[in-house]
Amino acid sequence: MGKKQRWDNCALCGEFRLTTREHVVPKGLYPESKGASSTFQRITVAACFDCNNGTSDDDVHFRNVMAMSGDASPSVREVWEGPIRRSFGKVDGRRRALDVFKLMKPAPEFEGNRYMIYPGNDPRVLGTIRKVVRGLCHHHRLLAVVKNDKVWADVLKYPIPTEFAEAVVIAHAEPDILDYKYLVVDEDELHSFWLLRFYERTTFIAFVFNKSIAIEEPDSMVEGAS
Repeated sequence: MGKKQRWDNCALCGEFRLTTREHVVPKGLYPESKGASSTFQRITVAACFDCNNGTSDDDVHFRNVMAMSGDASPSVREVWEGPIRRSFGKVDGRRRALDVFKLMKPAPEFEGNRYMIYPGNDPRVLGTIRKVVRGLCHHHRLLAVVKNDKVWADVLKYPIPTEFAEAVVIAHAEPDILDYKYLVVDEDELHSFWLLRFYERTTFIAFVFNKSIAIEEPDSMVEGAS
């Protein structure tokens, strides 16, 4: 059965179109047990076909990268042993595995044959982060629509100043899946500042601007997670 459609303003482009309710946080990040045990109402927004077209593949890739970007929590283990393992056995499984492998680099500073994964090097990962932030802006009624070219995102590399940390709004979409913080600045070109932590250990930073910016795709190594 297909998703229920209705005419609405798309939360991602703002156009009045046929839309479906789409998950702001990729639903593949959630282990299957969350469906039975959780009372959290997952965040959804109205989104049109054009804005969602092709993003499901990026969502799966994002899930795979996040699952490998650090130590395994119970939720990560369940996702890894279930849908991720199954996905690697499908027709496109080899491609998905290679997509993740491209982000991995040897880590000689650690004992044993260890690798580091660099999610900030992947335009698809950062594109998913931008989409999550855009959806959260709409969900929290900060802005009706945030276009993709108004969001900058990267892996967090440096500590956040204390004065910012004390002023932010704290929220989550299940604490062990995604916890996030944001601060509305709305001065000059900058609208808001965001920190998003996935699986309690992989943190991204994002800025939402009041006007379009030139998004530079990553082309050099950034700080990763073991």
